[in-house]
Amino acid sequence: MPATLHLDLPFRFQRALQPDGLRVLQTCSAALTDALNDARRAGRDPESDPAVLLLGRHLGRVAAGECPEAVHPEDDELRKACKQRIAELRDAPILVPLVQRGLGCDPDLISIYRSAAREALRYLAQTLCLDPTNYNIQQDRHFTADNPAISLFADSFCVTIDPCRINPGREIGWVRTNGRDGPWAGRQLRGPIDLISNVARFAATVRRDCHLHQPA
Repeated sequence: MPATLHLDLPFRFQRALQPDGLRVLQTCSAALTDALNDARRAGRDPESDPAVLLLGRHLGRVAAGECPEAVHPEDDELRKACKQRIAELRDAPILVPLVQRGLGCDPDLISIYRSAAREALRYLAQTLCLDPTNYNIQQDRHFTADNPAISLFADSFCVTIDPCRINPGREIGWVRTNGRDGPWAGRQLRGPIDLISNVARFAATVRRDCHLHQPA
């Protein structure tokens, strides 16, 4: 990945705030390694990154035999910094500039794209007032660097993010469907990835074009 491209995601901060699932040394060590790599990818100093520091403390406590679910007051400042960073990242989504830049075959960029696309589609589903049981988000079964499509499948429509379309400006598509796994019920419409920047407006577009009911 080019050193000038610094992309950050909230995952390591969220994991640091809820590390109770990290109960053995192997998973704690893997989580810390992932956080170190994420911090470096984001152009941040791992030595001062709050998520890295919290996960490092958690690893030490698990190694000492302490309860992984225990809350420690001395972590309050680091936890506060993690929450602040999550809020900042939510206000500065990376999916649009990343897709506009292009993924190439860089595994780091593809991994970041996969997480960001899923998060964007999940937020779209929430904006459309979909219950989590009424949709699923899946990557193409033949997901590769050349075919990195990820889709939101609901009961009557589908939205797909596909950054490797031949024609730029057509990276996102939406279409009405006959059932979650059914065929298209019309022509798929496509537009530029930056449509997802304004989720409320794009949700209204999907609702109109796919003939969805307005929530009560």
